[in-house]
Amino acid sequence: MKKIFIILMAAMVAAGSVSAADNKKASNAKSGSKSDKEYTHSVGVVAGSGIGFQYKKMVSAHFTVIEEFGYLGSWAAAGNGFSTPAIGAVNDLVLAYQAKCAEGKGIRLDYFIGGQLKGGYIDMGAAGGIVGAGAAGGIEAKMKNAPIAFSFDFRPGYGCLLGNDGMGNIGAFHVFDWTINLGVRYTF
Repeated sequence: MKKIFIILMAAMVAAGSVSAADNKKASNAKSGSKSDKEYTHSVGVVAGSGIGFQYKKMVSAHFTVIEEFGYLGSWAAAGNGFSTPAIGAVNDLVLAYQAKCAEGKGIRLDYFIGGQLKGGYIDMGAAGGIVGAGAAGGIEAKMKNAPIAFSFDFRPGYGCLLGNDGMGNIGAFHVFDWTINLGVRYTF
């Protein structure tokens, strides 16, 4: 009788610890700790309309900050209506909302949408500085079994080109610029 009592007590303790572990997993899933936020930091490269370095930080379960610096290019439509390649050293800061849109075996797919601020040196046939703002939207694929994330985004924006317009005019010129980017990052 004593052995049966000990076995029943051990089974109840084991069931209680399993139940506590299940309750902890459920509360973590509800709070969005690991289920919504796969990583906190990531570093890598971005290429497409140019090439540069990218750092991304998840500041909460759904908000992210992306910082890019490099020799980035874009296509800019100046006031004359013509599109021309624009190349320079540009710093982009993107603040975006990010959420899961699909999940499968080994991969999680998120979408993100937000805004960007841009500043730097750019050349559209004549040297000048650029400041601007715009939108940013894209998708990110996070590998579940590897610390790698891939992203693809489109960023249309408005900028003010400060300098020479290539025709001898000096001043501030309005430009519509846009970039298409593919990023690969190590996540941690």
